Amino acid sequence: MVAPMNRKRAIDAANGLDAAKGGRRTRSGRASWLTAAAIARVTGGEVIARGEAAVGVTTDSRADCLGKLFVALRGQKHDGHSYLATAAQAGAAGLLVTTPPSTLPSDRSSERAAPFVVRVADTGQALLDLAAEHRRRHRAKVIGVTGSCGKTSTKEWLGAVLASVMPAVRSPGSFNNQIGVPLTLFAIEPDTRAAVVEIGTNAPGEIAQLTQVARPDIGIVTCVAPAHLEGLGSVEGVAREKSSLPAGLPEDGLCILNGDDAACRAMAAVTKAKVELFRVEREADWFATDVRFTAMGTTFLLQGKRPVTLPRLGTHNVYNALAVIAAASHLGVAEEDVLTALAKVPSAQRRLEPKVAGGVVVFDDTYNMNPQSASAALHALAGLSGGGRRIVVFGEMRELGAHSEVLHRTLGQEVATTRQDVLLCVGEGAAPIADGAVAAGMPAAAVHRLADQEQALPLLRSLLRPGDRVLCKASRRVALDQLVDRLVAELAGGEMSGGRGEAAATTS
Repeated sequence: MVAPMNRKRAIDAANGLDAAKGGRRTRSGRASWLTAAAIARVTGGEVIARGEAAVGVTTDSRADCLGKLFVALRGQKHDGHSYLATAAQAGAAGLLVTTPPSTLPSDRSSERAAPFVVRVADTGQALLDLAAEHRRRHRAKVIGVTGSCGKTSTKEWLGAVLASVMPAVRSPGSFNNQIGVPLTLFAIEPDTRAAVVEIGTNAPGEIAQLTQVARPDIGIVTCVAPAHLEGLGSVEGVAREKSSLPAGLPEDGLCILNGDDAACRAMAAVTKAKVELFRVEREADWFATDVRFTAMGTTFLLQGKRPVTLPRLGTHNVYNALAVIAAASHLGVAEEDVLTALAKVPSAQRRLEPKVAGGVVVFDDTYNMNPQSASAALHALAGLSGGGRRIVVFGEMRELGAHSEVLHRTLGQEVATTRQDVLLCVGEGAAPIADGAVAAGMPAAAVHRLADQEQALPLLRSLLRPGDRVLCKASRRVALDQLVDRLVAELAGGEMSGGRGEAAATTS
């Protein structure tokens, strides 16, 4: 992901103006600070070969490399150094390496200069260093978003709200790690006023490192929950890791915390920034009352007064919306503009995304799963009014370490207490969910244990009737999204025992 050069920047370059401090114009007329010398200075590297300045950064040789700096990252499965020739052939302006290439393709267009080459000790660290420098050179307000659940939706909504009234960028997808955060920061251009950066973690110290790189002016912590326990050890470990974002905010910044989450509230003690809390059904700096679920989504009263409708289902999305309203208001966006934009935000892909086919609503929540997000989805499903059964399809929750079986059983108990009608547990790792549901009183005949998706699909298909609502959720690596896609396709094109299916599936 590399930010395109906009028209204003091109005009500045044509007039001989540097769009970034200390930059130089490339042969194309674009202004950029990403010269071989500057890159070597920032990263502590060595210039092996000189050339034209780069106008962006990429880590993927399959992407648009033309004019970009290609950073050869080394991972467990892939080594970017294997693709140096590919990047150079595609027009990369520079190569950042730990091992310089012995040769590069010689059949490049004569209009293109050969790529410069900078050698560093660690290309991953160099990418972070360059992103930190790029962020330093621009005046955009940076908003960092972290939390065990809801950070991607919050980032997407806030990014959409800000982009409706100002030049703004946000992390694409879930670009929230040591690669994604730097690439997001490189999307910042001279006229960018705000950048919304998602910051994730699965090991201690990662949020502190990424916060130092992004230097956010505003920090949002959505919640603390059992997630990534293999790397973080405990919920207390999760809280310590998430608190690195508030701790890294400047004194003139703003820290936005979930006031209904005790671990989040405690983070007010570690930040120098001003603190604002958001809560549901209790007064705070930003709060919602009278939360209701409807066929159109979720409604509530902002500050107990103003009606708000979200095109998304669930109380957890009310929390996300409050965090967005708080941040956008701090940046000067009028409340009317915030609420208008929120009313238009589409469902994030595979995050409780409703898909209608054959008279059935399938809530595709297969992007990821942890105990808190699963609980939120169950309560959202339970809160729906109207006829039809509530059918839950759960796969395994990953990365819970030694707590895994207990947390799965507890989730099964919640399936029973929220009075779901049918439960399908897919895969051996999800079996404790079934055990917990039965132990909590759910009829054994309504609980099904399936070895895999091949067993689950025909059973689920045979159970469904028009009017049913189906929740499908599992950790990303379980790939339950494949089951959803196959189910929706069959519902859209076939018939059920209870009536004829609709002609096509739609997404909302």
